[in-house]
Amino acid sequence: MAITWIISAFASALGIGVGGGIAWIMKGFQRGFGFIYSLCAGLIVGLLFLEMIPESIELGGFINLAIGISIGVVLFQYIHQLMDKIVIITASYQKDIFVRSGVLLTFSIAIHNFPVGIALGPTLGTEIGELMLTTLVLHNIPEGIIVFTPLFLAGFGILTYVFITAIITFPIALGTLFGQTFNIGSSSLLAFVINLSIAIIFMIAVKEIFEEAVRNSNLLYSFVIGLFGFGIIFLYMILL
Repeated sequence: MAITWIISAFASALGIGVGGGIAWIMKGFQRGFGFIYSLCAGLIVGLLFLEMIPESIELGGFINLAIGISIGVVLFQYIHQLMDKIVIITASYQKDIFVRSGVLLTFSIAIHNFPVGIALGPTLGTEIGELMLTTLVLHNIPEGIIVFTPLFLAGFGILTYVFITAIITFPIALGTLFGQTFNIGSSSLLAFVINLSIAIIFMIAVKEIFEEAVRNSNLLYSFVIGLFGFGIIFLYMILL
């Protein structure tokens, strides 16, 4: 039982790593900034509405979802303003958008992964736990895609790939250890933490990525490509 947190961390890293590999391949097939921004926005919105929001509602209900998202939007605005003041990363506005999006997405998914680890901890070593580990790997693949796509487009490489994977994986391991030690199951508090990350990720998709997609192409084109990205997630979830 002492190594269960290592198992959950490995499962998370595997999914995130595969998603990062797909993001690297997508980078080579991009058709301009408008296309990749729109596609990434669609992938993110699909991940939210088809996985994370249903997960949150199941844990805490609609009221918890509304409260958590409201506070998460305020938290996003604060983080966004803070990054505007302290983050000057490149000499390119395009790359700055990519980097800021990647950093915020990493932060948000790491927040989301902690309560997931807490819920996973008490079940490891059981049949349900094995099923949850498989689900964790498969569901982390699209998360890896949406995190690494903007970072790779900003010019980051293998070291960033390893570093970001570690950052996203660590909360899963910590949450699993915490959940196993205190035998904490699903609760409204876990749902609330997930809702904070949902709000931040959604605001990134709209404010940081989709608006930039429209700026680089047009609204109709961005919407159609975004819908295509949403469809990819939809098909992916059906095939799970």
